[in-house]
Amino acid sequence: MAKYKKMLLVAGIVLVSCTMRSPLTGVGSLIHQIQSDLGLSSSIAGMITTIPLVAFAVASPFMGRLADRFGAGRMMVCGLAILAGGLLMRSYLGMPGFFAGAALMGIGITFANVLLPSIIKAKFPTQVGLLTAVYTIGVALGSGVASGVSIPISQVLTSGWRGALSIWIWPVCLALVIWLSQWGLSTSSLSASEGKGRSLFRSPVAWSVTAYMGLQSLLFYSLVAWLPSILQFKGLTAETSGYYASLFQWMGIPGSLIVSLLAGKLRHQKWLSLTISCIYLTGLSCFLFGQSQLILVLGVVFCGFGAGSFLSLAMCLFGLRTTSAVQTARISGAAQCVGYALASISPILLGGMFDRFSSWTLPLIFLLAMALTQLVAGLHAGADRTI
Repeated sequence: MAKYKKMLLVAGIVLVSCTMRSPLTGVGSLIHQIQSDLGLSSSIAGMITTIPLVAFAVASPFMGRLADRFGAGRMMVCGLAILAGGLLMRSYLGMPGFFAGAALMGIGITFANVLLPSIIKAKFPTQVGLLTAVYTIGVALGSGVASGVSIPISQVLTSGWRGALSIWIWPVCLALVIWLSQWGLSTSSLSASEGKGRSLFRSPVAWSVTAYMGLQSLLFYSLVAWLPSILQFKGLTAETSGYYASLFQWMGIPGSLIVSLLAGKLRHQKWLSLTISCIYLTGLSCFLFGQSQLILVLGVVFCGFGAGSFLSLAMCLFGLRTTSAVQTARISGAAQCVGYALASISPILLGGMFDRFSSWTLPLIFLLAMALTQLVAGLHAGADRTI
């Protein structure tokens, strides 16, 4: 690949990564405005975050095969076009359009979720860690910016929350223009038998990577949904809890960078996985046992760092545990299907626990148990072997 094409591809990866979470995380800050304008109950409003996650889970298994057949470049262009359409529908077509648009956005984002790891594996095989760092940092930056600026933008624009949500169409359109130049990009091997043979899930390695991805998704989206409520239950104000929720997302940036750069240089990732899990478990323990604001802040810092590290390592494992870009796309799709299915269920489950017991103690114990399970999965997934 010519140098200028590689630079353009890297720019496309950066732009796409910045748009993969910003359309979702911006909603949380605006939820009360949306509820009031559309007349949504709290239970219906809870579906705003769940619908894109369900779309991720349903669409993920198909993306690798679509890329095999039509090419990764074409599929990325298709995904960005669907995402742009979903953004407009969600903002300007009333309540039916809001939820239909959220589903379309989820499908559009799924193209990038699944295909970016395989594109990195195919086009940058010796720089998987570095490009994964670029990708995951872009995700964290977009997510953090959207959380922080949605309210100010809604106050400046006459269209209010609609304008604040639809404004993310501009970086999506810019990414679409760049990816049009990558229309012919393919990740498939020249071998006709590439990626065929026995099922991925006859491999213990595939199961361990899937479990690791699934559990990191469960843990991340559980805290995205309920961290402010947990902190308020511990005595912090709603405003302070909102600031700490933003800090949780921003702390993922150093975690993503450090882990991505380390993972590709290590012979195996067992000790790296163990270290990240211990940091995250410490953060959850701060939420469970801590009462002072200092301990709770430490919990936010440790869990935020751990969450970014988990995602980065999971994305690296897709490339490190496979022998081809086709395999990478297949395991990425399967693992993200499981991961987002868990992520769509866990916030509802935790909310039900809280409603039943009027305490966050049992939900936090559940998250500790899931983090311990992920520790075990990480030790298996981090071993130096391939599918």
